Amino acid sequence: MELLNDEEVNNIIKQYGNLKVLDYTISKYSDLFIGSLGDHFKLIVTVDDNGVQDKYNFFVKTMPNNQWVAEYLRKSNYFRREYTMLRDLFAEFDRNGGSKWRPRCIFVKEDVFVFEDAKELGYQMAGEGQGGILSHKQMLAAVTTLARFHARSFIYEEKKSLELKRSYRIWEDFSELLHQPPDHSWRNTGRNAVIEFLKVHSKRKNEPDFSKNVTELLTSLFDDALEFIKPSTKYRNTVIHRDLWCNNILIKSDNEQCHALIVDFQTVLYGVPTLDLSSLIYFNTTKEFRDKFHDEMLDIYYEELSHEVGRELNIDFSTIVSKATFLGSYEECVIFGMIQAAILVPITAMKVERKNELYRTPESGHRINNVSRSKEIIEAANEDAAYCSRITELFEEIVDKYYIPC
Repeated sequence: MELLNDEEVNNIIKQYGNLKVLDYTISKYSDLFIGSLGDHFKLIVTVDDNGVQDKYNFFVKTMPNNQWVAEYLRKSNYFRREYTMLRDLFAEFDRNGGSKWRPRCIFVKEDVFVFEDAKELGYQMAGEGQGGILSHKQMLAAVTTLARFHARSFIYEEKKSLELKRSYRIWEDFSELLHQPPDHSWRNTGRNAVIEFLKVHSKRKNEPDFSKNVTELLTSLFDDALEFIKPSTKYRNTVIHRDLWCNNILIKSDNEQCHALIVDFQTVLYGVPTLDLSSLIYFNTTKEFRDKFHDEMLDIYYEELSHEVGRELNIDFSTIVSKATFLGSYEECVIFGMIQAAILVPITAMKVERKNELYRTPESGHRINNVSRSKEIIEAANEDAAYCSRITELFEEIVDKYYIPC
């Protein structure tokens, strides 16, 4: 399959000036696991710049070559969703300016997206080599960038409302794509793994009726969390990412400072922005970190959101969302972040070698994502004490917060 033709490569390079394309190559981006819902390539273009030869590097994301996975993505609208966001809504966000929150999208067509190669700019996947745990500086950067991403929705809606002389919401034009697909098999797979793990490792496992009670509790909490992924009638909504694990956060460190970019927008929804904030925190930190820095993360997020929206619209953001309303929204949505983390962290926290083996083929990846992962998670915990501690403390935090023994 030809990913890009000569004309498309020439159009990409035209964005960098009057350069002549001499040659280009497309190769696999990495042997490491980056994500299961796309294939990833490196585009290297050799150009002539007034007699001087130079190279331009790009990151390319495509519809998977595996037909089974590609068909799944088409049915779920995941790829079409990201395509539409990049082509239409995010392009409008960029026209409004603002601080950088994602890699620049250079070219987009239905099954192929071309971005600047953030690795060439000094970025790397957050938590790489750290078991998916972000440092304090990395979390500050990620929270700041998340606020900038959410700010684009507020700014776009406010400007559109002024233009139309009525209240406007993004849901009007993008509701077809910005809703949760009906297939919840991956959530059920994650829920069942949490239940089976707690039966083996929970500090309460020997309490009377614990197995029955924890099954009922987790089933109820997972069902409750599903209700949050609809646009709220109580709080302002934004476009939310919903999948802010370490591979979808790129970090660049300069002189003790960090800057973050967010990538991979296949799973975006229109919902309460604190769903993203709670997910980001619980995906990428330990309980010790949350006990110490949780309130700081909330303050940093609200301050940056207020600054970004206020600077561009020349208004006091608290007139749109007050700090008290924001905190109330977070407290209601925190269960969503905890549940999302309970689904995802058992995979992201695994050692790279084990994770690569689980996703060795699309079929094995599908089984882990949508059929069963309980055995694999319990085996990994039995072999790796640090991994066992990481996911046990997360699962026990949910139990401690919501479990009431009969």
